[in-house]
Formats: sequence, C-alpha cells, structure tokens
Amino acid sequence: MRLGISEMMCLVFFLLIAVSMLYFVTKEKNGRYLFLLLFAVFGFLSAGYHWEQNSDENIPVGMVQGEGVIKDTGLTASQNQKLTILCDLEDERGGTLQDVKLYVLWRGEERFEAGERVSLSGELVPFYTPSYPGGYDEELSLTTKGFDYKMYPDAIEHLEEDASCSSALARGRARFRAVLDSILPGEESGIMKAVLTGEKDDIPDDCYELYTKAGVVHVLCISGLHMSILAMYLSFFMEKVLGRSRRASAAVTILTVLSFLLFIEPSPSSVRAAAMICIVMVGRICFRLSDRMNNIALAALLILSIQPLYLFHAGFQLSFLTVMGICLGASKLEKKKKKDRGRFHWLKEGILISLYASLFSFPMVAYHFYSVSIVGILANLIIVPLSGFLLGFGMLSGILGLFSIPAGVFAAGSVYGILQIFKGICSALTQLPFAYTLAGRPSLLVILLYYGILLWFMEFGGKKGSWKVGVVLCGAMFCAVFENAIFRKETTVAFLDVGQGDGAVISAYDGKTYLIDGGGVYGKEIGKNVGRNVVLPYLESLGVSRLDGVFLSHPDSDHMTGMLEVLEEIPTKGLYLSDYSFSETEDTLLLKEMVEKNQVPLYTVKAGDGSDGFRCLYPLEGVTFRDGDDNHGSMVLKYGYNGTEILFTGDISAADERFLLEQEADVSADILKVAHHGSKYSSDADFLETVSPKAAVISCGAGNLYGHPHGDTLERLQAAEAEIYRTDTEGAILVKLKRDGTFEIETMTERKPFYENVKEKLEKP
Repeated sequence: MRLGISEMMCLVFFLLIAVSMLYFVTKEKNGRYLFLLLFAVFGFLSAGYHWEQNSDENIPVGMVQGEGVIKDTGLTASQNQKLTILCDLEDERGGTLQDVKLYVLWRGEERFEAGERVSLSGELVPFYTPSYPGGYDEELSLTTKGFDYKMYPDAIEHLEEDASCSSALARGRARFRAVLDSILPGEESGIMKAVLTGEKDDIPDDCYELYTKAGVVHVLCISGLHMSILAMYLSFFMEKVLGRSRRASAAVTILTVLSFLLFIEPSPSSVRAAAMICIVMVGRICFRLSDRMNNIALAALLILSIQPLYLFHAGFQLSFLTVMGICLGASKLEKKKKKDRGRFHWLKEGILISLYASLFSFPMVAYHFYSVSIVGILANLIIVPLSGFLLGFGMLSGILGLFSIPAGVFAAGSVYGILQIFKGICSALTQLPFAYTLAGRPSLLVILLYYGILLWFMEFGGKKGSWKVGVVLCGAMFCAVFENAIFRKETTVAFLDVGQGDGAVISAYDGKTYLIDGGGVYGKEIGKNVGRNVVLPYLESLGVSRLDGVFLSHPDSDHMTGMLEVLEEIPTKGLYLSDYSFSETEDTLLLKEMVEKNQVPLYTVKAGDGSDGFRCLYPLEGVTFRDGDDNHGSMVLKYGYNGTEILFTGDISAADERFLLEQEADVSADILKVAHHGSKYSSDADFLETVSPKAAVISCGAGNLYGHPHGDTLERLQAAEAEIYRTDTEGAILVKLKRDGTFEIETMTERKPFYENVKEKLEKP
C-alpha cells in the first residue's frame, strides 16, 4: 500500500518527540521521563503496524451486498451524496464482513437521511492515494476517521428507520443542521454547521480561502479553541450560577465534553482538546494540580494509543505544536511580576502568546499547506475572544430553533453580526502587504533544525526580551518557511498525472518555473478541472507564484483546459503556441478569450526558435496538413540541462515524426515524453531508434476509452531499450536533473512511509 505522505514525515515527528523527551530528562534530572520516550517509540511502531493491517490487498474482489445503518450524510463538490454506513457485507463467495464502516458515494437522484436502515450492493474500491505531489490523501484522511472501505454502490434501498441510540443521535445531528439552515443565510449557516457539528461541506470556497489567508481558519472547524470555550462555559454555569463544587463541575464538564465529541464529527484538534480537558478535570476531582506540558504529553499518548494514525495527520501535529507554543508562552509571562506588566499588559501578553503559537506552527503550516499568514497573529487577537460569544450565541440559537424557528432567528442575529465582524477583519487584514505568503513546502531537515533552534533559544537564549534572540528566531523561522525558494538549487521535471492528457512542470535551479501543457478532462468546466485540482497544488507545493513561461503544444482540451485554469490564478510572463494554422474550434476560441481576459502575452514558435534551455523542433515553417487533424501542429520541444535532454512531443503522429527525420532534426534525447499518450499511430520504430531514449514517459489516464498506451507502442519502446514510465499506473513521474549530467527518476508509487523503508533495509541479507 502506498501513502500520499512524505517518506520522512513520520521520522521527523518521532525525532521531535524524542528530542523533547530527552530535553525534559536533562532539565528535570529525572529518569522517569524516559518512560515517555519509550511510549513515543511504541507509538511510532504501532502507527506503522496499523498501516500494514489496513492494506488494500484485504479488499474483497467482486460484488458485495448487505444491510446497514446510515450514520452521517453530506454532499460532494459535484453534489453527489456521501454516506457513512455501518453495515454487514457478504461477498460473492459467501464470505462475510461484519461491522464495516463504509464510505459511500451515491450518484443516484434519491436522497437518504441519517438513521435509516438500508440495503446496498456494489464493489468495494481502494481509497484514493495522491498520484501527484501536493495531492489530497483520501486514504490517510478516511482511515484516520475509522473507515474500512469505500463504495460507489449500484443500488441503495430504504428498509426502515433504525431505533438505536447512535441512529437517534445521527438524526438529531441532521435536524440541528437543518435548523441552522432555516435560521441563517447560506454562508453563515455553513460556517455554524462547521463550528457546532463538524460538517464543513457547505462552507463556500471563497469564505474558506478568506479565513485561510487571514490565518484564522481554525474558527471554521471544531478546534481546541471551541472545546475549551465550551468547558469554560460549563464550569462558569455550574460554579457561579448553580453554586456547585469544583469537583461536581469537573464531573459534569467531562460528561458534557465527551457527549459533545460523540455528537460531532471528531477532528484531531477536537479530540486533543477533549483529552486535555478531561485530564485537567480528573486532576481537579482528585485534588491534583495540573501541569500543562504533562497534560499535552498524556493527551498525545492517549490519542495515539487509540488511533495511531493521528500521528500522520496535519491537524494532530499542528494542534499539539500550537498548544505547546501557547503553554510555553504563557509560562514565560507568568514568571514576570505583576507590577512590571504595565497598563496595556493584556495587549502585549496577547500578542506574545499569539506570536509563540505562530513560532511553533509556521513551519508545519508551510509544510502541509504551502503558505503562511503573517496577519494571523493580529487577527487572532480580535477573533479568538469573539469566538466565545459566537459559540455561545450559536448554540443558543440552534437549541431555540429546535423548538421555535422564529426564536432561533431572533437569537441568530448576534451570530450573523459576529460573523460579519469576522469577515470585515479578515478582508481588511488580507489587504495588507505580505499578509499571506505562498512559501512552498520546506524540507523536513530544515524544519527539524528550526525546532531545535527554537527550543534551545527559549531555554538558553539570554535575558528576557533580548533583541538578539528575536532576530535569530525570526531568521530561523524565515529560513524554515521559505527554504524551498531560498535554497532550492536543483532542476526537476514533473510529469503530472492529469488523467488522459499531458501536463509537465519544469522547476529550474535558478528559480524559474515553466509549464508544458496542463491537462484537461473533456466536458468538465473550468474551475473544477485538473488545472485547479492537480497542477496548481503542485505549483503551490513548490512555492511558485509566477510562471516564467507556459508552452501549449496544441489547443486540444486534454492539453489546454488545465493550463487555462492555471493562467487564471498565476501571473505568467508569456504563453508560447505553435506557429500553425489551427482550425477555429470552441477550444481555440476559448484560448483567445482567456488570454485576452488575463492579459497574457502570446507568442508563436516554430522550428529553430528557443532560449533558456528550450529549443523548438516542430512545426516546420510553412508546413500545413490538409487532413484537418490539428495534432500535426503539435509543438515538439527539447529541454536540456547540463547534458541531459528531454524531448516533449505533444500529439504528433508517425507522419510528423518522418518529417522531423527527413529534416535531420536533432531529436536525440535521454528522456522521451511519448507522443499522443502512447497511441498506436505514433512512436514509429525509426523515430525511436533516432531518439534513443533511456527512459520513456507515457502520460495517459487509467482505463481510458482509447486504449492508450497501445500494445504495439509498448513493444516498440521495449525494442528501443527504453525504460517505460506511465502516469496511469505509477502516478506523477518526477525527474531530478543533476549537475553532473545524470538524472534520477522517482514515481509516486515508489514513495513509502519511513517505517517501510526501514523494514526493507532490515530484511535485506
């Protein structure tokens, strides 16, 4: 099984825990802390073991059928219904699977509700793993949530209402969401459903993007902040209003927090907060003082013992790092005497705590999301205090709405007002210079070095308030976050998995980035195509905010549509198109419209043109085919770096290849992007013999209707002794061009988690 996470991610997080534990052993001079280190080792190994137990090889083959209960519902981006079903299944051979948690994507028109018992049939399919760097890891996300399998069912039939407590809870959750839809406008309702129930599907994309850029996206989910506010409300109500003891208040708080966790869709941050709250409350019941760092360590131990896969989850890592920064910042401030605080100490302390939280989270935010928000330090000063009122009024309006919609609407007025304040603050702050910066993914070695510097300076960095400490920490944070752009001095070529199409990104050693085609799914609208879903995430992972050139081999939708989506989002110095008389089609008209709309300089190129390592070999000047096939106008482009050459051939046919050979064009190359997705009518034997590639990359879609790559083409490539790579079976093909003239090729399917690499090395004789 292949994971869409970095091979070293698990190692870095484990080393961070180990270094922290050894630090406490040294500082406290207490060997008992070594037990925590042993628990860290146990958690690391158990996480790897858990992945092995969830292998795709265990998925039953063929049709399965069974009955189960719908536990939750939602909608995908394409408005298909997604269902969480707990069921028993039977396969074609009579084998049974009991208590299976199934992730179901239903494409039918009928809609189902939570709490219904249904029968269903279909084939179980493996979870999707990212086939390109920066892609969404469905396998990690869903497996962490406890799902066993995924299904696109052929049929679902309603049987009856389920009377179990869990189904009643699911129906209550669905009814509560419906109330929020009734008492609030669409955008505000989507936010509050996320805040109160964990359902984030209805948050508009532009709203989510705004909160992300402002650095307060944690407000749009049930984060540790909301759980802490809930606990604070309960303690205040029990002790100040009802006059109960602290022990009774703690017991009720534990019960309520755990009940709320059952009601919502748990996230790593909410689980972390619930665990820490319960630990503190248990200490209060037992008359024991709590220690923040011990609470953090114990909460992590409890969570990972129940679900080891949280170790790989961005939410788990960021939640613990952020709360660690807050706790360390608060402990520093507590050591300062009250008389030295000054008149506006609350503002200064708020800024410092927010800064500590950012110092601990920025590098990992950049690693997982490729960008950081500088203004988040300021935005949180206003939005975090107001979040308490938002949660309180939101719960009140939702509960009132269950009994009376008018009463709920009246109470929801405050919710609407607070959300408008949030929106105004975010909009204003994101207009500031450098408010939101695309950083790319920093290397894990630099991240680990950064945290080592951070911890060392926090303990041994000199006097309080030393400006030297601040300068060093800010410099270290800057290098960790922006390391991708500062220190990257290698040239890579990524043949992305864009389905049945072509799309490649060249990231040069000098910081320049080029796009050669952009893929595209025919009939899928712009904004929801592979440019948005595949090419842009990869460019963001590199920290690319401007393209130095875009080469379009020819204006077919499977090469162009994704590229147009990229042009909508990223400034481009120039678009290069073949100097060929293409037919006027919907695609060519769309190309002209988008180029004019985005004011992209358009250049035409022909054989002989070139610069910056690029040389155009085709089309030939003055040559036009009369058969109406615009593939003849495909640009053939050669890119070279330190003696390594790559030949991009678009969708040329064998006839075009013969023209190139007759003109004695220098088509020799180390790596060949195979023409027309491996079509039978391209990649002629004479052409392949002249190119003499060491490696051949075929960009095509899995199970495509055209049968690409054709068997004859594969045989000709094998006869040419070229090593074949395919995006349909191996995902993105990543080529690293070295300065000594050699190159390395890695595929996404070769990327493994760290524990698998260690295991393979240990098993070698």
